[in-house]
Amino acid sequence: MSAPPAAVRQSERPGLKALEQFLFHEARLLDEQRWEEWNALYLEDGEYWVPATPGQPDPKNHVSLIYETGLLRAVRIKRYKHPSAFSLQPKPRSVHLVSNVTLDDFDGSNGECIVTSRFIMLQYRREKQDVFAGSYTHKLIVRGNEFKIASKRVDLLNCDAPLENILIYL
Repeated sequence: MSAPPAAVRQSERPGLKALEQFLFHEARLLDEQRWEEWNALYLEDGEYWVPATPGQPDPKNHVSLIYETGLLRAVRIKRYKHPSAFSLQPKPRSVHLVSNVTLDDFDGSNGECIVTSRFIMLQYRREKQDVFAGSYTHKLIVRGNEFKIASKRVDLLNCDAPLENILIYL
């Protein structure tokens, strides 16, 4: 099992290493299908969003590939664990590679960090492997001495093209 990233303080600009470790930890939880632990990284009202077009300004006034808040993440996670979920039999497997992590903005008054990175995610199921790639934009908030995800935007490189099924979280 992986350990969570090192402690952080709200008023101090976080180091790049701590941010990278948090994103690597998140990716590992996804690859190991530790859904509840992954979901616990989010604030209760945290958003997970995959836009349907490049540069899409928001998820509420435009069609998105995926837009989930806490309730919808909980519903999907419950489905992931259900033995009769046909679309997940056999269980898909994934590998997330995260790189080029940068801290784009930090507000010490509320501990908010805007972190961007690049990713490649391989999804395998039923002798078929799909590749998804793009960029992440995480809005992280320091709560206590750890990061929490306020929002995660997943900009797929080919979001406006025909896509294979996205079976698990990117």
